[in-house]
Amino acid sequence: MKCKLCSSENIKLIYNGKIRNGGLGQYTNRNVAMYQCLDCSVIWHEEILENLSQYYESKDYRQSLEGDSDEEGFYRRHDKETLDKFLYTGTTIFRRKTVADIGCGCGAFLDFLKGVASSVIAVEPSETYRRIMDNKGFTTYPYTSAALPDWAGRIDVATSFDVIEHVADPLAFMGDIHKLLAQGGTAIIGTPTETPVMRQALGEIYERKLLFSTQHLWIFSEKSLWQTAKKAGFEKIEVTYYQRYGLGNLLGWLRDKEPNCEIGEGFITPTLDAVWKSQCGEQGLADYIVVYLTK
Repeated sequence: MKCKLCSSENIKLIYNGKIRNGGLGQYTNRNVAMYQCLDCSVIWHEEILENLSQYYESKDYRQSLEGDSDEEGFYRRHDKETLDKFLYTGTTIFRRKTVADIGCGCGAFLDFLKGVASSVIAVEPSETYRRIMDNKGFTTYPYTSAALPDWAGRIDVATSFDVIEHVADPLAFMGDIHKLLAQGGTAIIGTPTETPVMRQALGEIYERKLLFSTQHLWIFSEKSLWQTAKKAGFEKIEVTYYQRYGLGNLLGWLRDKEPNCEIGEGFITPTLDAVWKSQCGEQGLADYIVVYLTK
């Protein structure tokens, strides 16, 4: 076996058991083997649907992951993530620029950008969500490759959050984004990490109940993201870690051995929580990684 990203044969089987299959509390009926490349550190599994594109275009994906695929449900779940995305991107980068968001869902993030960007391109495989975006007046495409005939070399800023871990070919995914960007354009791509601090504290419980998922085909490291971006043609590459979940989340996991069991407010002060998140990010132990790429 070779690593699908860097072609190394230095591969290790790190887990073989049931993993999450969709939303929290849903698991596979059989064991799934998880592999890690000991050279680039990427983690993956082989449980890839043959009709992966069709799956993402249908309602089944969102139904399995989030319980529904309706517009208002999407906003309830994802509007609050917009502030996090602006934490990763800042705001000034978008003004009077041509912007593309890859994997935009119903456009919770793009709704806030359309007032300042000169043009907004929405890339989303879900046919249901594309119809919603069309009704909002956005220019929509199912995949970046489909947008290339119209927009290659014309996008100033491309964003993509929580998408690259789902695609069958991350190198092709980054390569299409590179082609989409104008010279000097910026891509900002975010994805969950292997969350070292949680794995050290909880081990297999955390891996089985949250981290390893049939719908996350990849779990990237800084090195594997950097190597993929380099192969895709990017020269300037920067990486930053962000801790999205607070100290109360870790303590709740330790207490109940389950997700969504966060220790309540009042026990942990905002200052303590901010220090915890900051230290996780600075030490590279955080649960989210963002790569900043310039063409």
